[in-house]
Amino acid sequence: MIISHFFKKNTVFILFVILSGIFISLVWNNNVWMDEAFTASLVHTDFAGVIERSMADTLPPLYNIFLWTMTAVFGYSTPVMKITSLIPMIATLFIGATVVRKRWGNKVAALFMMLVTLMPLMLSFGVEIRMYSMGFFFATASGVYAYEFACDTTKKNMALFVIFSTLAGYTHHFAFVTAAFSYLYLLIYFFISDRKRIRQWISCLVATFILYIPCLIVTLGQISRVSGYFSMPDVTAAVFGKYMIYPFIVGVTPATVICMLIMAGAVAAFAAGIRNGSTDIHMAAYLVFCLLTYYGVLVFGTIVSRIMTANIFVDRYLFFATGLLWLFAAIVLGRLDTKGYVVSCVCAVFVGICTYIVAFKAEYGNTADEEIAFLRDNVSEGDIYFSIGGHEEMQNCIPFYTYLDSETPELTFVYPLEEAIKKSQEKGTGLWISVLDGFEPTREDMEIFEKYGITLEKKADFSFDRYRCEMYKAKAGDL
Repeated sequence: MIISHFFKKNTVFILFVILSGIFISLVWNNNVWMDEAFTASLVHTDFAGVIERSMADTLPPLYNIFLWTMTAVFGYSTPVMKITSLIPMIATLFIGATVVRKRWGNKVAALFMMLVTLMPLMLSFGVEIRMYSMGFFFATASGVYAYEFACDTTKKNMALFVIFSTLAGYTHHFAFVTAAFSYLYLLIYFFISDRKRIRQWISCLVATFILYIPCLIVTLGQISRVSGYFSMPDVTAAVFGKYMIYPFIVGVTPATVICMLIMAGAVAAFAAGIRNGSTDIHMAAYLVFCLLTYYGVLVFGTIVSRIMTANIFVDRYLFFATGLLWLFAAIVLGRLDTKGYVVSCVCAVFVGICTYIVAFKAEYGNTADEEIAFLRDNVSEGDIYFSIGGHEEMQNCIPFYTYLDSETPELTFVYPLEEAIKKSQEKGTGLWISVLDGFEPTREDMEIFEKYGITLEKKADFSFDRYRCEMYKAKAGDL
């Protein structure tokens, strides 16, 4: 009886521990893809170097600073860096177990926590060595505290709303865009319900702007350089359609269908609540905000991609708004009767099992341990590295794996091929060349090899994360 009472009273917090454990179970590996290796390499320096490299990047520096701090304290390793990324996801669960629980009740809180763990994107972005999880937390917290501010105008609620919104801007531009919709919701709500409170809204907006000024200065400089840095694929009508269903794609068709049905069921239940009068105007306004923010960010990103000379918008930048999307579903479905709620939870668990299997395979299905050992045993001090095929992917990933072991000399990537050969000859060091799966040396590459009398000796097959390549050692009289 005592045990039963304990579990009933502490269900949400027990669920918090279980869901946190699901995230933690995915970090104990060395697999990284290009963007992760880029970020992990960026912080492989001192603090001044992190700031300098962050300023040369296209994104705000907060996550890089946090990641550097974590590696400085706990050591430079892949699990430490993945744990750094899952901390904001656990913080989101904590918001669910506390703020959401207090406002909406145990059922809504429990379902919200399940959805922001088990739905598509959550587990993969939750442990990825990038700023997405941090931006997700700040953007979601901004939306949660927007409602707290609307319901209860205390200094605490106003301050937390401003802080979370501002920190979203210091994490990622589109996390800030997501937070901006919280301001839009409040403005519309105050304008309709109580125009005197618009003064409070203006105070929050001014405070956010002042706090954001240092990041804004950096951002303006980054935007001026972005066209020469990269460009994402254009957002065509077909791409826009894919982005609309992006939060529901599991990678397992039945689970994707059920995931869509969860959201469709929430929309239907919301519409029914409006018709029968069980949802008041304020709650309805907030739920519409939670539902439409994702699509508002999508439309905004599409417009920006059309205006700028280089498209800076891509599907993963929509991740920041998915927390509010699932908060909408949790609030609506959490207010259903027991049968409807249980069905919602069962569907969420089924989708979660599928998303976990997909995430587990991505993290553990293709270990990089053999590659790390090979590099430790074969790379010598000052060795040069060049990649054929997937320059950016291999430029970031292969050298990164030499950073993980203090006994492994660091590989220096040099581009283009002829420059790599010259530097290797000048320094009298080895030259390593990888060939990404699906590529082979071009005629121009072969002519350069012939010019310098170089032959390639295959040393290993590399297979890690999503990549496969062959590793060669250049052989010549001068090498």
